[in-house]
Amino acid sequence: MFSWFRRRPAAVASGDWESILARNVWHYRFVPDEWRTRHGEVVARMVAERRWEGAGGLVLTDEMRVTVAGVAALMTLGYDDRYVYHDVPAIILYPGAFNARRQDGGWLDLLGGGGDSDVGSHRLGEAWRRGPIVLSWPDVIRSARRPGRGQNLVLHEFAHYVDGLNGDTDGIPMVTGAAARRWPAVVSREFDRLVAQARRGELTVLDQYGATNHAEFFAVSTECFFERPHDMRERHGELYGLMADFYRQDPSQWLPRLAPRRRVAQSMRAPMHVDVSGLGLSGADAAFAEGQALLSAGEFRAAAAALDRAIAADPNDAEALVLRAEARLGLGEFESARDDALAAIAIEPDSVAAQVAAAEAFFELDDDAAAGKHAAQARRLDAKEPAGWLYGGLVALNQERMREAKNLLKRAVALDPYDGDAHYWLATVCEKLGDSRSAARYYDRAELLAAAPDEADESEDSP
Repeated sequence: MFSWFRRRPAAVASGDWESILARNVWHYRFVPDEWRTRHGEVVARMVAERRWEGAGGLVLTDEMRVTVAGVAALMTLGYDDRYVYHDVPAIILYPGAFNARRQDGGWLDLLGGGGDSDVGSHRLGEAWRRGPIVLSWPDVIRSARRPGRGQNLVLHEFAHYVDGLNGDTDGIPMVTGAAARRWPAVVSREFDRLVAQARRGELTVLDQYGATNHAEFFAVSTECFFERPHDMRERHGELYGLMADFYRQDPSQWLPRLAPRRRVAQSMRAPMHVDVSGLGLSGADAAFAEGQALLSAGEFRAAAAALDRAIAADPNDAEALVLRAEARLGLGEFESARDDALAAIAIEPDSVAAQVAAAEAFFELDDDAAAGKHAAQARRLDAKEPAGWLYGGLVALNQERMREAKNLLKRAVALDPYDGDAHYWLATVCEKLGDSRSAARYYDRAELLAAAPDEADESEDSP
């Protein structure tokens, strides 16, 4: 399949590395026992054998190297002792998004700061044939830690590298025989389907960035395969089968079905249309009612558009700003969501919903201090609001304050027994505290809630 080379494997990752992987790579705790050794060997080889560079003033650490390698190693688990990354010339990490400039030789000038910027672009990652893999470290850690979002920067960029191993980064990886005959037809059909859905504004399981071209479609499909395997298998069965054959594994068999608090792609139906004419409303009120109904239905982009009209008519409508913040959170537009939430707080400081939206936005932007502040304020304003306890617990977890995290997340679970996310993170904390029995129970409940929320028992056990 690939042109492999044989050499003595590096030592398996140390205990310190295992701690990093457990903290930063959400998949790691679920890797089957029979693949643990292989995963550790691939991580060790990548850290030891590849050239790693920090750019833009970023000082590299073992945590950065191990985290990137830990995610990339997931793609190799089905390949026995084969090692796929030996030709990656370098892995370059930036402290944030970077500007890439195309040069005459075809490479991108990533480390140099000079030259014309009008031919550049603002990027979170970059990978291409015979070139380095370039990543924004904050976006690596954000996507690696968040379960089930469907997006993962390391998987995306390493998928481009794997795609190019046959000489062309064209969305058709190195496959032979019957698979080589099936890939073009299936990919073309699925790509056209995604393009059509994106043009109609539909919600999709696959990230709509995959509609850019076939190379991006393969990278997006790889992300979805490892991040949301259950959804992909159900909605794109033939494509999922091709990916499973190519990667020689079925992540739906070893990864739980975990639902994040919000999903951009949760429906394949056409955008919902809301008729509020019978309510006797007009202007900002009608737009607000429409946005509220769309948001409740999970139609985040349509909701944001309706709320744009409401806010344009009444810029001081704090409630509309909060709803638009929630829609933007659903779309992954965290900076805009943060701005809306802060604007709502400036108008109405006692708005619990605004404080919660701000806490979530700051948490997604990795600003733990601000997220914790707004979560604490939400709890002060309303001690029965579970999200204030949830985000307080997540901040404590990030800062390794495990006892505090456990208490906060237990309260979140008690207030909302149907929040699978809260159960998942409480399980994580219990595991870190050595309470494997409670961790197993909370993991099981999180998976049950994600798979069939209506079947979950309303009662909540305590450890």
